[in-house]
Amino acid sequence: MDKKWLELLERLVNTDTGFDLDNSTKLERTQFIADILKDYGFQVHRESAAHVALKGKPPYLTLIGHLDTVFKEGEASRRPFTLQDNVARGPGVADMKGGAVLLVAVVEEATKKNLDGLCVILNVDEELGSKESRETFEKHAKESVCCLSFEPGGIHGELVASRKGIASLNIEVKGVKGHASRLEEGANAIVEASHKVCELYSLNGHIGSLTVNPTIMNGGEKSNITPDLCRIYCDVRFSSTQELKEFEKRLVEIVSENRIERTSCTYSLTERRPPMLFMDEMKYALEKVFQNLGRRFELEHSSGGADGAFFTTFGVPTLDGLGLCGGRFHSEEEFALIDSFKDRLRLAVELLECFDQRRSEKKVRE
Repeated sequence: MDKKWLELLERLVNTDTGFDLDNSTKLERTQFIADILKDYGFQVHRESAAHVALKGKPPYLTLIGHLDTVFKEGEASRRPFTLQDNVARGPGVADMKGGAVLLVAVVEEATKKNLDGLCVILNVDEELGSKESRETFEKHAKESVCCLSFEPGGIHGELVASRKGIASLNIEVKGVKGHASRLEEGANAIVEASHKVCELYSLNGHIGSLTVNPTIMNGGEKSNITPDLCRIYCDVRFSSTQELKEFEKRLVEIVSENRIERTSCTYSLTERRPPMLFMDEMKYALEKVFQNLGRRFELEHSSGGADGAFFTTFGVPTLDGLGLCGGRFHSEEEFALIDSFKDRLRLAVELLECFDQRRSEKKVRE
């Protein structure tokens, strides 16, 4: 990894871009990355929670990544970038500031090879669910022929071929207040909610690969009052829209049948990210690239959601996990393996060239 890329990685890691900052602040703090893209001939501007850089005309070869982290303001000062032998550490060093540096290096190589029709999107709200930047991704997905995402690779070099979608489930159980010593006076919302939590959890393993995990439960007012309200939040992960539909069908049954008399239940189920699918066109491109490289990378299906899913929803072949390899993401032990840089760089550039050739062939046919 050349010195200039290490210096860029150090600067990025030592720039706080945590979830506790507003998006405009994070965009301002990372403007230096956008300025580097300008130096490569891109037209750069800001859209919803993202830096967007365009070079040439669509349809685009699109590269994406995020510049935000899960760490609070001050973490970079408390735990700045360090490098020992092959291992880099610091907040977000792998997820995914290392990937952002790799993306810029890919842009440099693509520029040297005179590749045109490039789109780069670097958002600052990915760790918050990309609520604002989703609009930006979907807009440019409609103009893309492929999407390469630079989330971190696995510790053994794995690429992410597909990902689960994410949905948020909020349940509200209402009961009746009463004196805690007189059970007949009240209708305990916490007890009813507990039944529903157990029923929901029992669905795991019965609807394809879908998982439902109750992670937050709040109820009760005082120790001597029967609670009349309890709220539950569940994290839901799914590999297909059909799985989510089947889950909601079972969910309706669970919330409509109450064990405790005089309780009632409502819910809201919101898709936060669609699943990222492994499309045939990306499979074929990878096979060609593996042959050119003379080596293969393992492919994995991830239970974690990411922004590449916004592209497969529009039929755009997408590959993720192209960033620096590493591990212990979202923790103080997070690390990135510097010696993975060279192979990831070559892999990404080969993929861009492959899709550029396909794009050219398609234009000729048209």
